[in-house]
Amino acid sequence: MRARLTIVVSLLVPLLVHANPVKIDGQSALAFGIVAFWALVIESGLATLTLVSTGILIVPSFGTLIIANIGLFLFAFLPLTSRVSLWLLEPGVVLVDAVLVKLVASAPFVQGSEFVGVSWKRALVASLLGNAASYFVGEIASHSPWIAHEPGRFE
Repeated sequence: MRARLTIVVSLLVPLLVHANPVKIDGQSALAFGIVAFWALVIESGLATLTLVSTGILIVPSFGTLIIANIGLFLFAFLPLTSRVSLWLLEPGVVLVDAVLVKLVASAPFVQGSEFVGVSWKRALVASLLGNAASYFVGEIASHSPWIAHEPGRFE
């Protein structure tokens, strides 16, 4: 019973934070860490689940995708956010992530005995689903997912 309560509380933590996953400032560093962690887990988890039918091993591929996504976020996404429009950056990240998914799936330690290979289409779908889910985690954590707030307007 205690383990279930811990799991439920852990899953509800992202609902309590308020952070912008693109802009990090000193006031929201802890909230950013929580949001980024859950976005990373959800993104890597969905990508792994998309590839399960190809015969990959779940735990090694999930862990490897987490490491690959951390690298992509730290060394590609964050440095480029101030230089490139998000409208161009997000599709680029999805494409690079699809390449990473394909590379991870080609590693022998993530391939099960019934591994059949991962097509580029499946890698792109896995990347798209994972990145879309992590984007929405960030939007929901900003507490205004589909509403554009303008200061001083009451409607």
